[in-house]
Amino acid sequence: MSKFFPVPKNTKINSDVELIAFECQDTLVQLVYLAPGANFALHEHLESQMGMIISGRLEMNVNGTKKIIEPLQQAYIANAYVPHGSVNIFSETALVFDVKRIVNSLTSEKTDEVFIKVSSIKDKLTGSLCKSIVASWFEIAIIEIPPGGIIPMHQSASEQMGIILNGQLIMSVGKEQQQLEYGSIYYAPADVFCGGYNSSNEVVSLVKILIPRCSHLSYQDASFSEITARSLTAT
Repeated sequence: MSKFFPVPKNTKINSDVELIAFECQDTLVQLVYLAPGANFALHEHLESQMGMIISGRLEMNVNGTKKIIEPLQQAYIANAYVPHGSVNIFSETALVFDVKRIVNSLTSEKTDEVFIKVSSIKDKLTGSLCKSIVASWFEIAIIEIPPGGIIPMHQSASEQMGIILNGQLIMSVGKEQQQLEYGSIYYAPADVFCGGYNSSNEVVSLVKILIPRCSHLSYQDASFSEITARSLTAT
């Protein structure tokens, strides 16, 4: 089993919610489908959590602050033991990705806003404009890779996870290579080289998540099944 290309684990929580979970060492990445009417009551847990809507819309409640979040326009953040929940009050299924991790120390002294909007910056690797969010313990970059486009081989002091939103992308991590499409992700630990190539004839959208090494504490003795079980009510 490859640690660079984690195998998805599907869970049908109920008729309203389906979850696809990926284990990336100390981080849990989830894709969550929430049908109209799906509701998660306010809850809290020891993992810090952040996420974004991929498609559809969702009403998020973080510590009593409610906001309708739109696709790839803002991230929500609920740090450890901060109550949070969600409800799909709309007529279409919402698709969300979220990331859970036990955070030990932060990379900056600043306090994150509950909801952070994306901003446009130039991606250093590809030179193209991308949407970006920078928070105390993570960064998100949403990149569009044109047909024939290349993500140069590179390494980072941060751990990196990538979610393919459409099409197909050939990714190399370490000495492994796979062709990825939606429903699969890649994981590059800190200092491991990775890069990609769009061999298709369509633009590929990639959500890249970076987590600096100094911002985490491992799950220690918790098994993946235990972490996932906690996450079933932590979407």
